[in-house]
Amino acid sequence: MAIIVKLISDYAPWVYAACALVALWYLRVAVQARQERRQAAFSLEREAALNKTYQALNIGVFLLVMIGIVYFISHNLAAAVQPLVDAVVSPTPTALTLPTLTPTPEPATTTPTPSPVPTRKPTPRPTPTVLLSPTAPPIVAPRCPDSRARLLRPGVNEIVSGAVQIVGSAEAERFDYYKLEFKPSGAAGDPTFIVSSRQPVPSGVLGSWNVAGLAPGAYTLYLRTVDVTGNFGECSVQVQVNRP
Repeated sequence: MAIIVKLISDYAPWVYAACALVALWYLRVAVQARQERRQAAFSLEREAALNKTYQALNIGVFLLVMIGIVYFISHNLAAAVQPLVDAVVSPTPTALTLPTLTPTPEPATTTPTPSPVPTRKPTPRPTPTVLLSPTAPPIVAPRCPDSRARLLRPGVNEIVSGAVQIVGSAEAERFDYYKLEFKPSGAAGDPTFIVSSRQPVPSGVLGSWNVAGLAPGAYTLYLRTVDVTGNFGECSVQVQVNRP
């Protein structure tokens, strides 16, 4: 325990710097979410932006608590456990008692008898085994019966990380807009807003989804295409988020 306290005290400046960088990042996320909330035309989009703001604030509070704990450990506990750390790092040397050496009389000189040299038999070498690399599973696009909203990538249960390019099509008669959303698979509540556009996409990139900040696991991605009358077509696909 004393060693852990010592390590936290030694690396406290790096912890402060890392917390500051993360706090700046989530401050940027909160500002962007606030702008999205002001520009949102629908209540669902405003709720998604508000959820992002709350998430950024919660992480900011967590970082403040972490900084406080590290500060307390480095300025209070470190001095208290310093004697224990010194005792572990620099133990008291124990004097070694060397035995008294008794001279051994030299044996009489003998004439060596030549020994027959054994014949070495060749050692069989094992045949190397060729290891075949596993074949990556094919990417299967989700089944989207509604032609107004179709997803091609990512595929069903495809492993994704970092910035994910979402490919598909979003078009309809009297097209109004389309939007991309996500939420953990099987979770209750509304999905989280990713991006929306008022330009139809016959086939191509619909948007980018950054999953770097998500916990690993299964997530469901939603594409919804809405026309001017409020009717919409929807397509969804489950993916596996994995941190690189």
